[in-house]
Amino acid sequence: MQEDSAEKSQQLQNFQSDDLLEKLKLLNYEKHLLREYKLKPLSRFYFVKATNPGEQFFMFTLICWWLCKKLGKDMERPQEYDDPNTVIAKIIQMLEEIDVPVDFPPNKLIRGAGPICLMVLDILATQALKVTKVNFQRLHITQEEEFVGDYLEDNAEIILEKLEDEQNATALSDDSDMELEAHNFKQLNWLNRQKRNMGDMATDEQNRDLNARLSDHQEWRLELERVLQQLKVFVKADARDWRTHISQMEALNAGIANVSEPTQAQLKKLHSEFTFSLEKIESREKHLNNELQQLIQQYKELSIELSTVQYAQTQLQTDMEKQMNQLSEVMAEQELKKEEMERRGQVMSDGSSVQQIKKAIVKLKDDIAQLNLEVALLVHAYDQDTVRQTLGVLDQPNN
Repeated sequence: MQEDSAEKSQQLQNFQSDDLLEKLKLLNYEKHLLREYKLKPLSRFYFVKATNPGEQFFMFTLICWWLCKKLGKDMERPQEYDDPNTVIAKIIQMLEEIDVPVDFPPNKLIRGAGPICLMVLDILATQALKVTKVNFQRLHITQEEEFVGDYLEDNAEIILEKLEDEQNATALSDDSDMELEAHNFKQLNWLNRQKRNMGDMATDEQNRDLNARLSDHQEWRLELERVLQQLKVFVKADARDWRTHISQMEALNAGIANVSEPTQAQLKKLHSEFTFSLEKIESREKHLNNELQQLIQQYKELSIELSTVQYAQTQLQTDMEKQMNQLSEVMAEQELKKEEMERRGQVMSDGSSVQQIKKAIVKLKDDIAQLNLEVALLVHAYDQDTVRQTLGVLDQPNN
C-alpha cells in the first residue's frame, strides 16, 4: 500500500510539474525570462525532485519574482547569493498579499523542489494567467485533403501486380485468353479514366491510339509490356482508415523490436560494467576502512582530548577575566585612598585648620556676649514688671 501511495504521489507531482510548465509557456517565459537573463530552459520535471538544491532554489525564487512582477507586485529581484530565509520571507509575504493561505513550514521552500514548491509556483502561475487574461480558442479540426501523390509512391504496384498475376494465369488454358484480355482491357481503361480525371489531355490521345492498336492479342501484349513501366495507379485512400493505422503500428512495432535487441544488449553490458565498478569501489572502500581504522580511532581520541583542553582553557580564561576585574576594582579603590591621604596631609601641613578653629572660637565668643546681653535685658524687663505689679498691689489697700 505504501508503494502504491508513493507511486500515486509521484505521478501527481509529475502531472503538476507538466501542467506548471505549460502555464509558464503560455506566459511566454522562454522569451521574457530565460532569454532576457540568459538561463537554460527547464525540463518538464525540474521541480519534482531536489537534485541541485542551490541552482533549483535560485531558479524557484527567480520564477516567483517574475510571476509576482506579472501580478503587479513590487518585489526585489533575488540574487544567487542572497540569504535564503530573507527571500522566502518575501515570497510568503507576497502570497499573503494575494490571499493565499500559508499552511506549510517555510523551510520546505529552501530545497527549491518538491510538492510545496510546485504548489507555490502553480498558484502564482494561475493568478498570472488570470491577470494577463490568456484566451483559449476552441480546437478546430481541419478536413484532411485528399491526397494521391504521397500514397501513390507506396501503393503504385497494387493493380500492376494483379495485372501480372492475371497475365501469368493465361498460360493455363487457351479458352480463357479472350476473357483475360477483356478483363485486362477494362483495367487499363479504368486507369486511363483516372488519368483523364486529373486533367492529362495527352493521355486521352494515347488511349485512343492504344484502343486502335489493340486489335490483335500479340500486339496488345507487346503494348502492355511497353507501357507497364510507365503506368501510374492513383488509389484514393483515407488516412484515418484503421488498416493504415494497423500497418503503421506493425511497422513501428517491428522497428522497436529491431532497435530494442541491440539496446538491451548495450544496457546489459552497461549494467554489468556498473555492477563490476560498484563492487570494485566497495572492496576498495572496505580496504581503506580497514587500513584507516587505527588512524580514525587515534583521531577521535585526539579530538576528544582537544575538546577537553579547549574547555579547560575557556574556564581558565573566564577565571582570569574575573580576577582581572577584581584587580581593577582594588586598584581603583587604592587610587581613591591615596588621593584622600594626599589631601589630608596637605591640609595638616599648611595649618589652615588651626586658623579656622581660631576664627570659630572668636565667633563663638561674640555670639556668647550677644546672648548674655540679650539675657540681661530680658531679666531687667522681667524685674521691672515684677516691681510694677508689687507696687500696684500695695496701693490698693491704702485707697
